[in-house]
Amino acid sequence: MPTTDELAAWERCPRCGAGLEHEETSVACPSCGLSVYANPASTASGLVVDGAGAVLLARRAGEPKQGLWDLPGGFIDEGETGEEALRRELREEAGVDVEPGAFVGALPDRYGDDGPWTINFYWEARIVSGEPAPADDVVELAWFPRKELPPRDEFAFANTIGILERWGVRFRP
Repeated sequence: MPTTDELAAWERCPRCGAGLEHEETSVACPSCGLSVYANPASTASGLVVDGAGAVLLARRAGEPKQGLWDLPGGFIDEGETGEEALRRELREEAGVDVEPGAFVGALPDRYGDDGPWTINFYWEARIVSGEPAPADDVVELAWFPRKELPPRDEFAFANTIGILERWGVRFRP
C-alpha cells in the first residue's frame, strides 16, 4: 500500500489517467471511481518463551535498524492469517516450528524513521520443534530472562518496546 506521502505525489489516476482528487489519507478518481487509501502494512511477531520464562530476541541483519534487537516475526502475506504468518516467519528466521498462544495485542509504528506505517500483531508462542538458529534476515538469536532484557535503545522499534511493556516487562532506566 502506498504511504500518505506517496499518495500526495500522485497526480494522475493509474487506471484511466484522469486527474485525482486528494484527501488527507486517500486519492480518488472522479472519472473512473478508483479510490486508493494509505493503509498500514500488517506484521505478525511472537513472544516466544522457553520453559524458564525467557523470551527469544532476534538481532536484525538489515535495515531498517540493522543490528538492533526485535521480536522474531515479519510481514503478513496476502491471504495469510496472522498465526500462519507467525509460523512461517519463525521457520524462516529461526528454523523452528511454533504454536501461537494468547494474542497479546496490536500496535502501530513506522518501519524505520521515514518508512511506511505498520500495524504489528503479537502472540505468545512456544517452540514445538527445532532449535533456534539465526537465518533469513536475522544475525543473532538469544534468550533473555524478562528482568534482563537489553536497554530500550537497543531495540529496533517502539512497538516492540510497547508490546513488551504491555506483556509485563519493566525496562531498566
